[in-house]
Amino acid sequence: MRSSPIRAHLNTDSENVSPATTFRAVSGRYPPYVNAMPRTALWETPLPGESLAFRAACDGDAEITRTRATPAGAFRAARRMFLQGRRLDMGVLATELGISRTTLYRWTGHRDQLLADVLWSLSDEIFEQAKAAHPEHLGIERLLAIFRQHVGVLMAAEPLHIFLQQETHAALRILTSPEGGVQPRTVWKVAELYREEEEAGAFQPRIDPGALAYAVVRVTEGFIYHDAIATIEPKLERAARIVALLLE
Repeated sequence: MRSSPIRAHLNTDSENVSPATTFRAVSGRYPPYVNAMPRTALWETPLPGESLAFRAACDGDAEITRTRATPAGAFRAARRMFLQGRRLDMGVLATELGISRTTLYRWTGHRDQLLADVLWSLSDEIFEQAKAAHPEHLGIERLLAIFRQHVGVLMAAEPLHIFLQQETHAALRILTSPEGGVQPRTVWKVAELYREEEEAGAFQPRIDPGALAYAVVRVTEGFIYHDAIATIEPKLERAARIVALLLE
């Protein structure tokens, strides 16, 4: 058993919940990601394609109605289902939306793709909040402040713990494999942050930012996911100390 209770609490309705204590279900714009990037190293896995539902959810002007289902509405319904700690059942989701499974799959892709998109949208949202929360920091200090806030939320997120406990093999495949849809996007996002600090003259990485980001993500995965599966309370500061050594 964990030494202390999970700190995250689900709240799928309020926009005023602190990002440091919960995954939030929001109806706003999700930051898009780049599909095509130059590939110069073995660790740089091509990013997955976007589903129609995910593209629609990223569009702040996407149509969402209460009278009929839309791709954006399907994506948001999947996020709500995940945040409520429910298993993402494609048949149940299709029934709740009032559409056929064929239509749902056409909008969202297969179940693993939808789960990857949901998990990525939540993680990316938290990452952007962490970046915005530390404008006063520069260089390694800023990188570590963002790391602590972003990873701290993930470590405390009850929906993620439920997913890891209930669907361990699927969760690890989606979250930590190069083909899973989450890891490549996370590596790209972290590498972009490192490049921003490097271009600003505040950070001088000793290796390529992409390789550094890959190493940081792989180390972090063990602390977030494997500790949760083993029901060990994740150690944020221990992870931060290791990341600090990689960034020096």
